[in-house]
Amino acid sequence: MGIENDIFSLNDWLLPGADHLGGLVVFCSALAILAVAGALMGFIVSSIRNGPFEAFYAVGRTAVEAVPELLSISPRRVGAMTWLAFQEAIRKRALVAFALFMVVLLFSGWYITPTSESPVRLYLSFVLTFQNWLLLLMCILISVFSLPADIQNKTIYTIYTKPVLHWEIFLGRLFGYIGVGSIMLVAMGLFSYVFLYRGLDHTHQVDPQTVTELTTVDETTGDKQVIGWEGETTYNVGHSHPFTIDAEGDGVTARERQHTHEVTRNEDGTFTVSGPKEMLQARVRHLGTIRFLDRGGEPAKKGINVGNEWDYYGHIEGGTLSAAVFTFDMSEDLLNEEGELPLEFNLRVFRTYKGDIVSGIRGSYYFKHPDLDIRSRAVPFTAKEEADDILVSRSQENSDIDPTAPNLDLIKDLTNADGKLELVIQCSERGQYYGVAQNSVFILKSNGSFFWNFVKAYISMWFQMIMVITFGLVFSTFLNGPVAALASLIALGYGYFAESVRQLANGEWFGGGPVESSIRLFNQKNVMVDLDDGAYVPIVKFIDSRFFDALRVMVNMLPDYTQLDTHRFVVDGYNIPGVVMIQQLLIVFAFFVCLVTTGYFFLKTREIAG
Repeated sequence: MGIENDIFSLNDWLLPGADHLGGLVVFCSALAILAVAGALMGFIVSSIRNGPFEAFYAVGRTAVEAVPELLSISPRRVGAMTWLAFQEAIRKRALVAFALFMVVLLFSGWYITPTSESPVRLYLSFVLTFQNWLLLLMCILISVFSLPADIQNKTIYTIYTKPVLHWEIFLGRLFGYIGVGSIMLVAMGLFSYVFLYRGLDHTHQVDPQTVTELTTVDETTGDKQVIGWEGETTYNVGHSHPFTIDAEGDGVTARERQHTHEVTRNEDGTFTVSGPKEMLQARVRHLGTIRFLDRGGEPAKKGINVGNEWDYYGHIEGGTLSAAVFTFDMSEDLLNEEGELPLEFNLRVFRTYKGDIVSGIRGSYYFKHPDLDIRSRAVPFTAKEEADDILVSRSQENSDIDPTAPNLDLIKDLTNADGKLELVIQCSERGQYYGVAQNSVFILKSNGSFFWNFVKAYISMWFQMIMVITFGLVFSTFLNGPVAALASLIALGYGYFAESVRQLANGEWFGGGPVESSIRLFNQKNVMVDLDDGAYVPIVKFIDSRFFDALRVMVNMLPDYTQLDTHRFVVDGYNIPGVVMIQQLLIVFAFFVCLVTTGYFFLKTREIAG
């Protein structure tokens, strides 16, 4: 999950809408399907062993006994089982993964160079990605082999002969493994934070001989006055910074490699340069909604498709009336201390001809009243393949041709009664295109705490760890160790490609389902050619539709780890919204309830002796 993902409010995410079922409906449906499928599977297995009549009573008895056992859970016994599982995981050298992490972290500084164009992205991507996969793989190893080994070695009898419930056995092992993983995650996070700051920390020097004094002449006295200094820092870690200092001796360098430095002129004429500033950020976004206008200025459902497989960005054509219109909820609180509106443009540039590829593509933006024919004068800008920070004055020039027309206030004149303000972006160069998406243009509300953003990214890792451990432990209740490990790896691998499977289930892929694809393959027809008008086509469509229905059920019953992955927010320097963390918590809780219940029934119905 990153800045390109749409973020819904909690109500929109939970409740059904026009284009989605909602989290509550999906959870209840998946829970009902899981209950029916589990009862049916248990009945079939029991029928093979004992006959259908005995199977009916066995399934009913097992389901009924689960409720009083659940209510009889003793926290003391669960705690004892948790401590036992924790000690067992430590004894089996679960901390070897932490030792491996430390070794890699110690020597990674030799190969990760801060001279990169984006050192922050490089360091954060390495730290968050490497330890996340290392932790998840370690969690699979400690969760899938313990229970099958205890059953095979018959050491499980030492637990079954004591008054311990199946709920307590499963929960104790689960909490014990989660405890081991949590300790490792916290330790990895602390060392990673120190490694990150030490790796990115640097400073520069200033040679006083290279600094130019800025002066002006007093019109009344004719005396020369010093108004500041300008110069450039020394070259360090692959870059240097131009800087300007005011008459009081304070200044800030130009932004290079995603950071700046504070420069101070001392009384003896020397200069002091601080460490990097604004390097690790957690920018808080205020998003709007997007709509498109075609080349004639008429509303369009989406932007132009320029042939990219990833159609998240819609494109607007240059030199026409084509535009992207963003509607924001506007208020005084969004203005900074100077009364300016901070905007950030993350536009894509698509060129139909190269020409000058250094200067960027020219465009313009202006503000418009949503209900009235009032708009500001277009402001030109140049878009490149990088984020552009723009500070917009609250007072905007009027687009009226009358030169005496007063300026327009963003809040009072261009915002309607509902608090809406429209921002219109156009590309000015013919044959060139701007790629625009829902989250590519936003108002920068503030800059939050990077440390807290870093912690939230680790909380997301913790959620993933809980899911992996729970799935691994459930698989180990009915599979042997190697097979359970393979099943856990498949579930983990699927979880990071679930978005593609969801697109297939929703019919977003060309070529139809498996039957239609087989027919196309046999007849050597590509995916863009329609099938013949034969009598078999409705049957093929019906079969594929049922396949997609089953696939949608499977998609909602298996984990999508991309929804629990927030490292892209941290790497790109954006704050992880609180609503995302709440949604992740609800997802993990829903899976936790279903998986713990499933694991209990598998463990209770498994034949331990034999």
